Amino acid sequence: MANNSFFNKFLSLSPHIEMIVRRIYYKNIRLFLWLKSKNRFKINLSVSKKIQSQTLDYNKIKLFLQSHGVSHNCLLLVHSSYDALKGKGKYSGEVVDFLLDLVGEKGTLAMPAFPKFPNKVKKVDYLSSIDNSNTIYRYDVKNSSITTGVLPLKLSKLNGAVRSRFPINTMVALGPLSEELFCDEFKEKSPLACGLGSSWKKCIDNDAIIVSLGTDLTHSLTAIHVAEDTYESSWYVKNWYIKKKFQIIDKDLNQILTLRERAPHWGALCYAERTLCKDLIAAEILKSVHIDGVLVEILRAKKLLAFLRKKQNDKPGYPYYWV
Repeated sequence: MANNSFFNKFLSLSPHIEMIVRRIYYKNIRLFLWLKSKNRFKINLSVSKKIQSQTLDYNKIKLFLQSHGVSHNCLLLVHSSYDALKGKGKYSGEVVDFLLDLVGEKGTLAMPAFPKFPNKVKKVDYLSSIDNSNTIYRYDVKNSSITTGVLPLKLSKLNGAVRSRFPINTMVALGPLSEELFCDEFKEKSPLACGLGSSWKKCIDNDAIIVSLGTDLTHSLTAIHVAEDTYESSWYVKNWYIKKKFQIIDKDLNQILTLRERAPHWGALCYAERTLCKDLIAAEILKSVHIDGVLVEILRAKKLLAFLRKKQNDKPGYPYYWV
């Protein structure tokens, strides 16, 4: 779906507007993807020229993040788009070093590091009833490509970095908490990506500071799923999960597991992303600023979960509508 400030403001007028727009989009997704492909080079070219014409003062980012709690010893969870940072004064490895300096030797830096599955369900099939029962998704912890950007890839290559064995909503971390974040992921009888024992739940427990650099945080805010997965027994929506088979490979491990994940149509059709963003800002949980043309956003993990749980008491299923 389109991602510009005017369109986002329009969607934020009402969650029901976004529900209608989402249905129009996915009903005609092949057409929209084709139109997007025709304009891609033109859009990327204009963005590239804009990026090259500006420099980014990383000290401003440092001051903004520190003024909202980022310090040595903290757990910092970063969502990012290096495309928005490219050509602005630091190479990708230098950006990672910048973030590691912010948390210091006693702090931990974590990033989403979702694996690439060549046989994954495509967007055009999100609304289809596809039988995945016999499909096996292969996840090689050391070698599977990372789809969530250049920065987590750089982080994963650093000495001491640990990547989760869990193949859904996978994370990579470097620092004193990196082993602890991933040690309980498979302890539950039927583990979930953001459920009890998961790295995402442990980020909440450790009150991680969640930051986005160059990307819309609400759009990529995986931590909201802790409110679904950890409280599964009281989750309002039925048939929320589908089962998928994964082959997990890591060192001496080579195992096929059946795991559950949220069915893709719930996020595609029912996630009121712009309403959530507006509500988080109104509650003074999400702080958002543009620094030298780069979007930087921040919030605290515990405040996010408390906000979601309170909202869900009033409106079961929030921030999903028409469920």
